[in-house]
Amino acid sequence: MKKHSLFKTILIVLGSLVLVSAILATLGYIVPGMKGMFNFIPLADTMMNFVQAFYYFFDTVVYLLILGAFYGVLRLVPAYKKLLDGIVMKVKTHSKLFVFIVTIIFAVLSSVTGLTNALLVFVPFVISIILLLGYDKLVAVSATVVSMLVGFIGGIFVTLRDPNNYYGYSATTLEGVASISKYANLWPKLVLLVLGVGLLIFFINRHINNVQEKKVKYELNDNNDEDVAVSEVKGDYKNIRTWPLVVMLSLIFVIFVLGYLPWNSLFGIECFNKFNEWLTGLSIGEFAVFPSLLSANISALGNWSSLGSFMAIVITLIVFTIIIKIVYRVKFNEVIDNFCSGAKKMVPTILLVVLTYAILVCTYNNGFISTIITWIADTNIGLNVVTGSIISALGTLLHTDLYYTVAGVFSPMISAVTDESMYNVYAMTFQSIYGLVSIIGPTSFLLIVVLKYFDIPYTSWVKYIWRFVLMLLLLIIIVLLILALI
Repeated sequence: MKKHSLFKTILIVLGSLVLVSAILATLGYIVPGMKGMFNFIPLADTMMNFVQAFYYFFDTVVYLLILGAFYGVLRLVPAYKKLLDGIVMKVKTHSKLFVFIVTIIFAVLSSVTGLTNALLVFVPFVISIILLLGYDKLVAVSATVVSMLVGFIGGIFVTLRDPNNYYGYSATTLEGVASISKYANLWPKLVLLVLGVGLLIFFINRHINNVQEKKVKYELNDNNDEDVAVSEVKGDYKNIRTWPLVVMLSLIFVIFVLGYLPWNSLFGIECFNKFNEWLTGLSIGEFAVFPSLLSANISALGNWSSLGSFMAIVITLIVFTIIIKIVYRVKFNEVIDNFCSGAKKMVPTILLVVLTYAILVCTYNNGFISTIITWIADTNIGLNVVTGSIISALGTLLHTDLYYTVAGVFSPMISAVTDESMYNVYAMTFQSIYGLVSIIGPTSFLLIVVLKYFDIPYTSWVKYIWRFVLMLLLLIIIVLLILALI
C-alpha cells in the first residue's frame, strides 16, 4: 500500500477539511468574529482557504520542496555516506552520550537564536546519525525537534515580525510586543531551559532503557532504507573527501545565523546594515552595480526575514546544491533525478502543512479568538495565568505560524490585560504554552514535517510523548506561579 500513500494523504486532508469546516462553522454561529458580527465559514469557503493557503504561504511550500530536494541530492554523494559512517563509528561506544549532547546543542541553539525553522534544515542529517546508531525514531525526533521546542520555551531571543508594524518589516520579541524589556524574563527562561533539557534527557534515557528491556509497546525501530538512504560508495572509499561537505554544512549554519538573527533591532549592531548600504551603493558612473546585476532588494544580514520567512533559506540550499554537484562531480542527470525525487517525497508533508495553514486562514480571518479573550476578560474570573494558558493553547492549535499566533492571540490578550506589571508573566505564559503545544499538537509545523517525513504515526507519537508533556507542563506551572508572585 506504500504506492498509495499520497492518495491516502489527500483523502485525509479532504476529510479533515470537512471536519474543520463543521467545527469553524459551529463556532461562527456561537462566537462573534470581527466587529462583533457572526461570521459563518461554510465548506466551500474552507476548501477555498485551503487553496489560498498555498498562495499565502507559498514560501513555506517551496522551502519544504527544496529541503527534500537538497537531501535527495545529498544522499547521492558518497561523501555524505562516509561522513555519516565516520560519525557513527567515532561515537558508537558513547552513543547515548552523543544523543544527550545533540539534545543540549539543539535546545541551546534554538534558545539563543530562536531560528527553529532554519534549524530544521539540519534535522534529517542528525536523525540519520541517531538511527544508524541503532536508536528508534522516537529518540531521534526527541533529541532534535522536541529539543528545539524546549529551547523555544526557554528561548532567550525568540524573534518575529512586529505585528504592530503594518507598513513594513521590523523584528521584535514577545517582550517587545508587550512593551517591556527584552530581558524581563531572562532568568525564568534560563530556568525553564536548563530544567526542561534535563527533563527531556531523563525522559529519552528512560525510553532507551525501556526499549532495551523490552518494556514498551510503541517503539519505532522499523527504520527502512528510505529513512537514511544513501548511494552505495563506488571506488576507493579512503580517497573520498568529507571535509568539503563539513565545511559546506557549517557555512549553511553560519549563513542562517548571520542572515536571520536581527542584529540591529535585537542588539543594536548596525555594521551589517551599513555594509549593505555601502555595497548596494557601489556604482560605475551612474550604473549601480549590485542593484542592476543582482537585485535592488538585497537585504542586510539580520534582515533576511523581510524577504519572506523561508526564501533566503531556499536560495541558500539551491546554491549549495549546485556547489555540491560541482565539488563532488555528480552527473547532471543524476542531480536532477534525485532533486526531483527528494522534492516528491515532501509532497504528502506539504499537503498536511497547508491544511494547518488553511485552519489558520479561517481562524485568523474570522477573529473569534479576540472575542473569546474579551469575554473572559469581562467575566469574574478574568484573565490570569490559567485562562491565559488555555487561550494560548487554543490559539496555538488554530494558528500554526508564530507571527499569526502572536497577532491573533497574544496581542489581543495583552491589550485586554489591565495590570501592566503582569505583562512579563503573560509573555512567559504565551511562549511556554506555544512551545508545549507544539510538541504534541497535530497542527505543529515542525512536528508535522518530521513525523510525516520519517513515517511516524501521530498516535504512536502521542502515546510516547504525553508523559513528558505533562511533566514539562508541571514545570512550567511552577515557574509561572513563582514569576507571578515575585
